[in-house]
Amino acid sequence: MNFKRRKAGAVALALAVLTACGTSSAERVSVTLDEGIQMALDNNYTIEESGADLDSAYWSLREARRNGGPKVSWTSSAYRVGGKSYETWSHDGLYSNQFSLSMPIYSGGKIENNIEAAEMGLSGAELDLERTKQEIRCTVSGDYYNILRCRSEVEVYQESVNNLQAHLDNVSAKLRAGVVAQKDVLSSEVSLAEGKQKLVTMVNDYRVAVSTFNNDVGLPTETETEAKEQLVYEEYTMTLPECDEYAQLHRPDLFQKMYNLKQKKAEMEATKSGMRPKLDAGVNRNIGGSSPFKTDSVSADSWTAGVQLTWDIFDSGIASAQVNKKKAAVHRAEAELKDKLNTVKLEVRTAYLNMRAAEENIGTMREALAKAQEDYRIEVVRYNAGVGTNLEVMDAQDKLVSAKGDYINALYKYNYSKADLDKAMGVPVDLDVEPYRQAMEKSENKGE
Repeated sequence: MNFKRRKAGAVALALAVLTACGTSSAERVSVTLDEGIQMALDNNYTIEESGADLDSAYWSLREARRNGGPKVSWTSSAYRVGGKSYETWSHDGLYSNQFSLSMPIYSGGKIENNIEAAEMGLSGAELDLERTKQEIRCTVSGDYYNILRCRSEVEVYQESVNNLQAHLDNVSAKLRAGVVAQKDVLSSEVSLAEGKQKLVTMVNDYRVAVSTFNNDVGLPTETETEAKEQLVYEEYTMTLPECDEYAQLHRPDLFQKMYNLKQKKAEMEATKSGMRPKLDAGVNRNIGGSSPFKTDSVSADSWTAGVQLTWDIFDSGIASAQVNKKKAAVHRAEAELKDKLNTVKLEVRTAYLNMRAAEENIGTMREALAKAQEDYRIEVVRYNAGVGTNLEVMDAQDKLVSAKGDYINALYKYNYSKADLDKAMGVPVDLDVEPYRQAMEKSENKGE
């Protein structure tokens, strides 16, 4: 179509307007969509936040695992002494050192379940980071397509201003020749002024779109970013059932909810350890005397080695209350998982239907645009031939601009809906969720 070809004169004038509205000191960059997405993945603060959560989950797992190992402690003290109790003590100072080694033998399941809970938490954090990246990719894609949409609309309105100016020049010439009335010139001037006003609005929308994109990818907002690509239509071949099935197997936040449920169950089991006995092994060595690390005090020289069994037989129901609290957290996690399943299905269906509706509109608007272009051409010819009116030309011009805008918006909505569908389906950015899904299935089969 003629509309899909960038007209050199219109583009040059549009860029001149954009340059006049910009600042000469601002940095200029040209990026593709993929380059913009990568910039966002490298610079976006939301991803940094999720990365910090992942680090925290990693160290939580390290802590849980270390709780099952031996612990060595040393306590040292130094005192000035006096009084009747120390009349036989020939020194004015007393020092003591206590060394102990302890290791849990049986924790009632607390250590093991805390480790499992931490492992589930780490996997969930990894999945959450991937989901954050997918959302950032969708956001940046939407920003990029919005730049393309706004830029195309600037070109449309610049071309409209050019057409209105050419028509005004033609009407003015006819007025001088005495073949049209003064009101034709006035109405043409009003239409031109309105067209220029709309062009200014479109230029401002374009600059805002660029600033929004810059903010989301980590560039200074004043950067004059130019998108290298164009709004195009590329056929999408997957069906709705295929998209839905893909989402069930790949949505990282869906599996994150599954891991969260496993985590809450492990935490509940760990809490049940408060009702069970605990067995620890320990070795202690005490030394003391008149100087540090000297053993000249018989009462302070001792060692012990053995095991210790503790069991809170009655704690006024504290442990039971804590277990019930964890049960409530499990029930909440179960509800969240069910809700996420429904949400995933809804998001996939909504994005898919929006994409198909936009796709249908592309064809409809393409036909409408062709008719609007032909209608405008005919009205201009009729007016020049003296059989048409100025109002008919202005009306055809408005319809042409509207048709071009509708076609651009259909292309924008189609491409944006595809990006939204990718997010709804969980199309990966960096992380393959297949091992997480297999691990979850293996765990469920083991539980059965």
